Order: sequence, then structure tokens, then C-alpha cells
Amino acid sequence: MRKALTIFLGVYALILVLLIPSKGLFVDEIIDLNGVRGASDVNGVLAFVPGNAGGVPLGYLVDFAMIRTFGYSVAAVRFPSVLFTVFACAGVFILARQTGLRWPMLAVVAYGISPMTLRYALEARPYAQAACWSIFASVVFLSLVRQPTIGKAGGYAVLVAAGLHTQPYSIFVPVAHLLWLVFAKQKSRTILLAASSVAIAALAFLPWFLKIHSAWQGALSSGARFTVSGKDLLVIPHELMGTGYIGAGLTLLAVIIALGWSSLPSEQKFFWAIYAAIPVVLVPAVDAYFGYFLAARQLIFVLVPISILIAACMPVHRWGRLVTVALLFGMVYEDVRWVRRPGEGWQAASTELILQTSQPRTCALFAPTGSLALYTFFEPDLRGRLCDPNDLASPDRVVLAIGLDDPSTDAHQRLDRAYFQIVAFLRTADPRIELYRK
Repeated sequence: MRKALTIFLGVYALILVLLIPSKGLFVDEIIDLNGVRGASDVNGVLAFVPGNAGGVPLGYLVDFAMIRTFGYSVAAVRFPSVLFTVFACAGVFILARQTGLRWPMLAVVAYGISPMTLRYALEARPYAQAACWSIFASVVFLSLVRQPTIGKAGGYAVLVAAGLHTQPYSIFVPVAHLLWLVFAKQKSRTILLAASSVAIAALAFLPWFLKIHSAWQGALSSGARFTVSGKDLLVIPHELMGTGYIGAGLTLLAVIIALGWSSLPSEQKFFWAIYAAIPVVLVPAVDAYFGYFLAARQLIFVLVPISILIAACMPVHRWGRLVTVALLFGMVYEDVRWVRRPGEGWQAASTELILQTSQPRTCALFAPTGSLALYTFFEPDLRGRLCDPNDLASPDRVVLAIGLDDPSTDAHQRLDRAYFQIVAFLRTADPRIELYRK
């Protein structure tokens, strides 16, 4: 079994590394890396982090360390996510063994091929790292349940704290752990050690939270305040498994089969059920409270119990096998579609803008205006080639760069009033570029 795991992890890591250049940097990656790449030291990174609502330092510091060690490149900043994802798969294997699954490798495969796992394995963002910390926190927690010792409690506290400093919503995993301990009526010593560990981790996070809480509120108040509606909640079943509503239905069926008819002990079934349910309930509730937008990636931690339950579903008669195989094929199909789909071409768009604005009496407009930083990340010289949006009399040519899902109505109206007419669509993929002449 360990040999199979080693082979899988080696092949999986190789595939991820080869896929790194297949996608250009996404908007969120550029926003994060803009602050990290420009920082001269750790203090500069820590000063940048609070500007992002909910920002915590560990993921940014890892990117900073990679850039300082290897220089900036897409491969350098994305490689930690690959590494943490591979480690996470190893952690899922350990969890599956601790659970006593008949086919622990199936849980590893289900987790590894999940479209959400794949996406964040290839992004320079903290979600793969946070998932990894939470998985190994669960590994240590289950070991603590079997044999409660202070040493294990200390390791659990460190892993929970690492998760909090990477993605605050990772706290919902130890919350699920503690609720399970109480409802499953575990030993009082185990409850005391686990609760103390979580409390210590929370206290370790408290100085950072107190330091930047007002900055978080400022970041939220400066942008749009979101409400979580019933329609928003549909994001969870549609995107969590990356397979749409059909895949969500298959996943739910696999979970029901595993919880109802698998050979897992009832205590284990309850553990994995509460592990999955707590983040699903609390993430939307916290988003609604803070006025933050709900995103499926905030629930990446739920993929672990779902993968375990998918593997538990497989041996349950013919229906369990059919549902599991259909779900695995669906995830692989969506993985292939995502890899083949064109990514966000910010670097290509920036290069095109530099080329076009090199022509005489040519300048660039950006819609929205705040998107300029996404282009200057690749081509800083664009800052000197901007149009004055209130004075379009001087240029003969204007290149309009249109960000993702932006109708650019205001920019079009300004160009129309200045008697510009569109002459070419230089890029039709996002981000779009249009060329105008008088």
C-alpha cells in the first residue's frame, strides 16, 4: 500500500509541476503577489497583508521566501501550492488508514483529482497550504483521541495555529473536532487536552487579529458589502466538487450510502459527518456576518471528509461502486476541461498594450480604472502611457483594456464623445483589448 502511495504521489507531483505553466496568473494571484514581490523585507510583507480583507501572513511569507530564494517566476511562487497539495494527499492517506478504510488509496485519489484541489494546487494562493495544515491537524487529533498525551496536544496546537495564520476559516475544522468529542462522549482528558490546544492556537492568533482587525474592517468597508442569499448558497453544491449540480447529487448520494450502509463504525461515521457539516454551516454564516462574499474555495477543508466517505461508499454493493466510479470519472472530466480552458491572459494583454502604445499619439485606457495594477505587474512602463480620461483631444489612437466581466460603459461613452471609433478587437479573450481611432 505504501508503495502504491509513493508511486501515486510521485506521478501526481510530476503532473502538477508540468501543469504550472498551463495557466497564466489569475487576478487574485496578481493582487497578492503585487504586494509580496515589491516588499523589501518581512516587515514590508506584513504591512501589505492587512489590506486584504481576512488577510493573514503565513501564505504571503511563503511566497516572499520563494521569491527571495529563487527569484520571481510563476513556477517559483506556485511550487509551494504543489508541494502542500502532495503532502495533503499523504495526510489523507494517513486519515484513511486511521479510519480503517478498506481502500485508503481511493480516498487519496478522490481528494487529488477533485477539481478544487487541482485548481488551488496550481495557484500561488494559501488554500492548498491551509488544507494541508488542517489535514495534519486532523491526523494528530485522531492520534490524540487514541492516546491522549501532552506532546500530541502540543503538535495539534501548532498545526491549528499554522492553519489560522494561513486561512482563518480553517478554525472550523478543530471546531468540528471539539464538537465530536463532546457529542461522542470521549474521555474528559482527551477533551481537556484538545480544547486546551485549540485555545492556545487561538491565543497565538489573537495578537495578529487585534493588530489588523481595524484594517480588515477598512478593507471590507472600502469595497462592496455582500449579503449571503439563498441563491449564493447554491455556489456550495455547484462548485465545491467542481462537477456542477449532477456531481453534487452524486456526492450527496455517495455520502448517504457511506453513512447509511458502509462498514465504518458509527462513531467514525459521525466524526466525518460533523467534519463535513460544520464548515458548510459556519462559513456562510461568518460571511453573512462580516458582509464578505461567499466562495466555494472557503470550503476546501470539506473535501477531506467527502473523499473519505467516497472511499467508504465504494465497497457498498453495486450501487456504491457505480456512484463512486461515476463521480471519479466526472471529476477527471472536469479536470481535463479546466486544464484545456484558456486562462486569464493578463501577461499577454500587457505585452499587447506595450506594443500598441509604442505607436505615436497612442495611449491606453483601463476599465475599470483600478485594474491598471494587474497590467503593470507585468509591464511597469504602462504607467507612463495612460490617457487622461478627461482630455482625449490629444491622442489619435486609444487602446482600451477591459477587465473581467466589466461592461466598460463609461469608457465607451468617453470615447464616443471624443469622436473615436472602434477599428479592431485586438484581444477577444479576457482581458479584452479594443483599438479606437478618431
